[in-house]
Amino acid sequence: MIHAAQAYERGELTVDPDPPRTSVSARGGFAKQHNNDNDSATSEPWMNPPPRVNHIGIRVAGGWVRDKLLNQHSSDVDVALDCMMGVQFARIVQSYMNSVQHQQRQQNHDDSMGMTRSTDQQQQQQQQQQRKQPKIGVIGANPNQSKHLETATMNIHGIDVDFVNLRAEEVYEPNSRIPTIQTRNFGSPLEDALRRDFTINSLFYNIRTNEVEDWTCRGIDDLLTYKRIVTPVDAHTTFHDDPLRVLRAIRFSVRLNFDVDDNIRRAAMSTRVHHSLHAKVSRERVGKELEGMLSGKLARPGYALEMIADLHLAGSVFCFPGSFPSDGDVLAGGAVTGRILGVEYHGRCLGNDGDVKAKDDYELAARQRKMGWDESRSLLALLPGILEGYYRTRNSIIESSSGVDASMLPSTVDERLLYLCVFIMPFRNLGYPDAKGREASVTSHMIKESLKFASRDIQGVSTILNQIDDMVALLSEIRIALVASLACQQEQGHQETPSTNNMELTPPCRLRTGLLLRSLKQHWVTCLLASAAWEIRSIQRQHENGSNTDNTTTSTTTTPSTMPCLKFYQSIIQDLSLDECWQVRPHLNGKEIISELELPRGPTVGVYIEDQVQWMLLNPNGTREECVAHLHERKRARGEKVESKSSMSESAVDMEDDNKRQCVAVHGRK
Repeated sequence: MIHAAQAYERGELTVDPDPPRTSVSARGGFAKQHNNDNDSATSEPWMNPPPRVNHIGIRVAGGWVRDKLLNQHSSDVDVALDCMMGVQFARIVQSYMNSVQHQQRQQNHDDSMGMTRSTDQQQQQQQQQQRKQPKIGVIGANPNQSKHLETATMNIHGIDVDFVNLRAEEVYEPNSRIPTIQTRNFGSPLEDALRRDFTINSLFYNIRTNEVEDWTCRGIDDLLTYKRIVTPVDAHTTFHDDPLRVLRAIRFSVRLNFDVDDNIRRAAMSTRVHHSLHAKVSRERVGKELEGMLSGKLARPGYALEMIADLHLAGSVFCFPGSFPSDGDVLAGGAVTGRILGVEYHGRCLGNDGDVKAKDDYELAARQRKMGWDESRSLLALLPGILEGYYRTRNSIIESSSGVDASMLPSTVDERLLYLCVFIMPFRNLGYPDAKGREASVTSHMIKESLKFASRDIQGVSTILNQIDDMVALLSEIRIALVASLACQQEQGHQETPSTNNMELTPPCRLRTGLLLRSLKQHWVTCLLASAAWEIRSIQRQHENGSNTDNTTTSTTTTPSTMPCLKFYQSIIQDLSLDECWQVRPHLNGKEIISELELPRGPTVGVYIEDQVQWMLLNPNGTREECVAHLHERKRARGEKVESKSSMSESAVDMEDDNKRQCVAVHGRK
């Protein structure tokens, strides 16, 4: 970049005034505004040729400087210019690189004179040279979405570099975020530093002087000495400039283990910032910022989500339906019904602002949502202990089983989804009508619309939360059994503190457990740990409410809170061998069932496929012939029911009762 700038300053470098669109392309707002223009790039106002100047100030800004001072790797290279737009300097660098490549090609041509090259070799060399030619992408500014700078992106020797101009203080019309013509195009380094999000990101590395510049006079101390997140100016001003910065403060605090300044905390909890985060920031940007807290190196999702709740930002990140202008109702919860922590949600009928009852309902709904987010924090606090117990149990299984390694326990926890599910779990029983009038879940709306996460995340979260209640029911039954086992130990051994290692647990019903795992597939471990948090909190809430009247709650002082979950996990792996049961191949496919049972094509086949699934769960060592015999027996039983004009639903109930009896019989023999 220095050589390119010097060559341009000396007048030795010419920039193509009309570059082809293959070398410079627009994205974002520019692509939408000018997609009907002709092929000439000069029709774009942002394609004006760079001005002739005597000196170009080139500074690497922000994250790259911060990370280098912390001795951390960084691939986030942002270059700030003091006298021209980012795309103009990018074109200078592009022209210089093309010039150097041209000289190299000419040198190679001279060196190869007299050597014979095939046509294929010449074409291959030309193709390689074309691929090496640097291309520029331009992303337009969008002040309404708090993107204030036009940015040019370019890959230089395998490194993605963004080019922008130093930002000046902007002048706005009233009630608008679009700068007026009174705003200067280029600012000074100090002006730009003061417009940055935090002092630790306001540092510059001056490429031409080889120096780190701290124009706020606080950035280096906040980064290396005080280790804190502070805004260069008043936090309210900084967050009004770009409300997403409030989430960036959390991300940097979590990843760098820095304290957050009290002024940032106060500003983050203001209604104005919450409203701006709703109205001015795209949900894609919110989701991307949250993703940076949930995954990747140095991520601490539990701490990040706890900070989001602590700063009262949970409702602005995980928004209810009706929170956006496009929803047709700016009041959160306008169309939401259901229950939060067993209490009916009162956000259904908000009415007019003058309606006293509507106002009371709205305030009550707000308190209920806060109650839900407070519960989320309590659930998060349980996860470290649950995860520690899970990994300890998993490692113990691997160590105690000869020939077993981690690859033989393929299903593992997805910590990212675990924290995500646990945080929004208190709202899983809320629903709303979607655009087509179909009932949809609020938690799915949070993942899909509020965060714009991928479809696999939406499906994963929905699958896990839909099975929480069934998994919690199993854990509660296991807790009762463990309490009984402990009581038996005390009676027999007269031990004051019975050993949890000697607690006996009869394996749960293989059919019931297997069907649950088949519904969850690879998410079963994540669902198990999330359910453990909910089951433990249910007991804690009973204690808090003074309703701990049954044995399962009064005995929690002697039964480790995570023991039902860990015993169940161990039983699924070792006793029931159900991990990946959803991948077991059936003895007969649909066509074979039709042939064997002489069935007509249609939905009836699905009934027998389900019969086969349940039989194979109850008889993991059964043969194909035994399975066929069972299906014939089921057909005869259904035939008798049909002859007696009994409904298929009654037959299904009878089949379920038969399977339950088989399940009891199997474990009774054990």
